[in-house]
Amino acid sequence: MKSVYFSNLNGFRAIASIAVILADCSYWIPSPKSNFYGICHFLLTFNGGEGDRLGVLFFFILSGFLITYLLFSEIQEYGRIYLRFFYFRRFFRIWPLYFLVVFIGFFIFPFVATDPTFNESASIWMYVFFLANFDHIYNYFPASSILGVQWSVSVEEQFYLFWPLIIRFLTKTNYLFFTLLGLIFFSEFFYLIIGVKLRAGEYHLISCMKYLSGGALLAHLCFYRPNIFLTLKSLIFNKQTTIFIYILSFGIMFSENMIIGLLPSYKYFIDIIPMLFFMFVIVEQNFSSNSFYKISNIPFLDWLGKISYGMYLLHMIIINAILIYLPKNGNLFLVYVVLTLLTTIVLSHFSYTYFENYFLRLSKKYKLISSEK
Repeated sequence: MKSVYFSNLNGFRAIASIAVILADCSYWIPSPKSNFYGICHFLLTFNGGEGDRLGVLFFFILSGFLITYLLFSEIQEYGRIYLRFFYFRRFFRIWPLYFLVVFIGFFIFPFVATDPTFNESASIWMYVFFLANFDHIYNYFPASSILGVQWSVSVEEQFYLFWPLIIRFLTKTNYLFFTLLGLIFFSEFFYLIIGVKLRAGEYHLISCMKYLSGGALLAHLCFYRPNIFLTLKSLIFNKQTTIFIYILSFGIMFSENMIIGLLPSYKYFIDIIPMLFFMFVIVEQNFSSNSFYKISNIPFLDWLGKISYGMYLLHMIIINAILIYLPKNGNLFLVYVVLTLLTTIVLSHFSYTYFENYFLRLSKKYKLISSEK
């Protein structure tokens, strides 16, 4: 079996998961209204909420890149994409934990919720058929906050329902590159014209398609047109320029709310810089020999990246357990944040080792290209 392994992706999965967890802690765990805790919320949410959004955005781009690159490798190795194998791999990796958390959200959480007026507004059928993002749009957010994170998983499942078909029929033509560009522009155009008018319109499949297609476009360039990066190597992929791009991009992303205050129209293009930066990070970390630092040098982050799917889906269970069973003392805010992060890591480790891994072993017979060490 051919192996395609990007050693620096897991670390960024871990960072993206942690960014989402910290932001959700800030949203849900109460704290005193003071300058100190205001600064804590500002930092934990990466300037008032950007950490949550940016973490999910990075997941989308990373997913589009890796899965598309693996599909290209499968075509190169076997001459075609085995659709049945692809969907079985998605089933064994995504569905078991997803449905376990959905079950907890719909059937267990209502019995432990302390609010006697609790009434779930979400449609279970929308979640069963991976339409949670549309449930957010049409039914608003679920009463059970455990169900609040499945929307992004639903977007990916919707996208990958048809994506391998597009790759299968267009890879051997000259149209795939322009199709990817077209999807990115169509997605942005849809969001600017229609998505902004919808409640939670940023959760719409078409609104999110630009991120997954952006990752796929990057995979296309890396796989079929690597000479582009060789040309740019001396100009961009050197330590000084790389450090400058990291600092500048982080500065812009951290200051986006301030930029919008000065330039209101920027809110319609708020994802352009993060998209370009995250695409740059993937290339710089995995294809450049001049990186100032490779994140794979931090084994702990690499390990966290392996359990990041569980961290993303399970952390709201921990937050709700803290809110229900522990003293409601705002002064313990930072203690509860640390407790949430540590407990989520432990729970995700057990989930990966004793639950998810069982299904991952079953999926191995459907793997044609390995993405592991």
